[in-house]
Amino acid sequence: MKKKGFTLVELLIVMAILLMMATMMVGTLNSVGIFNKARDARRKKDIGRIKIAFEDYYNDKSCYPSPTIVSNLMLATNCGTGVFKPWLPSWPCDPNGTPYQIATDAFGVNACAKWFKVLTKLENKSDADIPVGWNQGDGWEYYTLGGSATSATANFGVSSPNVVWSDVRIDPECEAYSGCYYRPDIGLCNSITGCVGPNCYLGLCQDKCRMECCGSGCE
Repeated sequence: MKKKGFTLVELLIVMAILLMMATMMVGTLNSVGIFNKARDARRKKDIGRIKIAFEDYYNDKSCYPSPTIVSNLMLATNCGTGVFKPWLPSWPCDPNGTPYQIATDAFGVNACAKWFKVLTKLENKSDADIPVGWNQGDGWEYYTLGGSATSATANFGVSSPNVVWSDVRIDPECEAYSGCYYRPDIGLCNSITGCVGPNCYLGLCQDKCRMECCGSGCE
């Protein structure tokens, strides 16, 4: 009795099916990449519009928005509203529905801000606008960009002309108080005296106040 094998026609059919499946998978992956880039393009456009609006605000007020205004702008409930009229008719938010991150140097309810940053996180990690070697560490290696924004939460931004969005900027609330640092091994804040190493904080011993090193004798 002859062993039944695959005929040439059957092999060709199987190969054609596999080729179609591979093509569909590649098409799906390409579609995801295209959507990611489209969302990133919107993010860049949005924060560019916010930058222009903040500069217009400065021209009118001789200050950038105060902490009170910034806090209001970062509420998800204000996405798509006229919360920043007349400088911006409709307040933009990230395509995922969350507000963009905003940092300033102002501390106090109605304090006058002298610089600002508007920050976002691009999905395409190979985007040419992300600084080379951008920090994406394990949590302790992140550095603060201002406010609650860090290199973990943002990889692209815009800023007022007097700062660079990617510069390390300590939150003004942290600078306004005497220093302290946090020891995760004991879960307590301690005096800044002798503060060395990766677990140093300024101000209120909150995550947003952490520095890689502070005080004398930093290593």
